Amino acid sequence: MHDKQKIMKFNIKKLTLTAIACILLSNTATFTANATEEKPVKTYKILPFRKIRINGNVEVTLVQKPALGISYTDDNEGSVKVIQQGEVLNITGSSTTSAKLLVYVNDLYRIEADDDAKVKTDGILSTKYLQIILKGNAYADIYSKSEELYTSIGDKSALRLRGKTDAHFLYMDRAPNLTLDQFAALRTQAANR
Repeated sequence: MHDKQKIMKFNIKKLTLTAIACILLSNTATFTANATEEKPVKTYKILPFRKIRINGNVEVTLVQKPALGISYTDDNEGSVKVIQQGEVLNITGSSTTSAKLLVYVNDLYRIEADDDAKVKTDGILSTKYLQIILKGNAYADIYSKSEELYTSIGDKSALRLRGKTDAHFLYMDRAPNLTLDQFAALRTQAANR
């Protein structure tokens, strides 16, 4: 009887560890998109995410919709690697030609862009809190409506903001490339690096 209890405990532990591993693996998705088709129309469904990191030679257009997904633009010629880890979506351009993607978002709170990445919004991105972090030669053109907006502009990156927010926290290099075009903030707090 004692041996059967040990075996049952071992089997329960093994099943529990297997279930946890399946849950962790189901939260990570990877795919590589190549625009080799004449007019690619394939849309990849993805799990909910709240943070997006964009690196390399890639141009991402964010569109706020209830249904999440990623698709090519019609004029795309590049390739890109997308890895989703929990609430983080990592997009890396992996070719010399700029890859162009449409990313359908819902509840986004952080956008990070580095290298030669470009990110823009199609329509207004409405969210309670939004963080925009730019490094390298990244460029962002963001039209948003939020309660709080945090922006960080480093290196040779550039940011164009449109829309409105209640509170704007700006962290920047001494001479940032910042354009406030049709942008309104009730309170702004700025700090230099």
